[in-house]
Amino acid sequence: MLDKTASIVGEEAAKSWRYLLRGLWESALRVDELMHVSWDEENTIRPIWKPGKLATLAIPHHKQKNATEEEIPLLPCFEILLLETPEAERTGWVFNPVSLQTKVGRRVRQKRPDAEWTGKVISRIGKAAGVIVEQGNAETGKPKKFASAHDLRRSCADRLLDAGVPPTNIARLLRHSNWQTTQRYYAMGEVQKDARIIRELLD
Repeated sequence: MLDKTASIVGEEAAKSWRYLLRGLWESALRVDELMHVSWDEENTIRPIWKPGKLATLAIPHHKQKNATEEEIPLLPCFEILLLETPEAERTGWVFNPVSLQTKVGRRVRQKRPDAEWTGKVISRIGKAAGVIVEQGNAETGKPKKFASAHDLRRSCADRLLDAGVPPTNIARLLRHSNWQTTQRYYAMGEVQKDARIIRELLD
């Protein structure tokens, strides 16, 4: 998807959008949450570094489905991504995708894009990259489903599971509204993991 980003957003905006895609890939955050990560703004999602403590993400209650203020672990690769920003530049919003108007040479006048519009652009990038997450059905007329922002979040969770992180820890990280949501999803993940192990042993 990174390789196809410029074809959708233009060369001038591509760097900011690639950074956003990497954020989704490494953070396990929803796109709306990622767009509300800031370095220093109150009532936003913020990375927290405390002496002698592991890094965390502070999430205010109004960004939670359960309306509860919470801190969750800052995933190591997401922390590395954040630390690419020099300390002197760590102010305001962390992710600032540039307007697509630059692609056609127009001056950018509107405000920072919202999460809904950002998600639509990411879906366009996923389609341009040909990343299929669900095959279509010719009989029912259901089209192929290409990678979206949510699929990048899910991919992050998949990698955590494959790395051996317990599903209960992943559930807390994803902050699903109920345990059943995670249980249904990761039951499928465990089946695939078991199938892979069996094939590796028998091949």
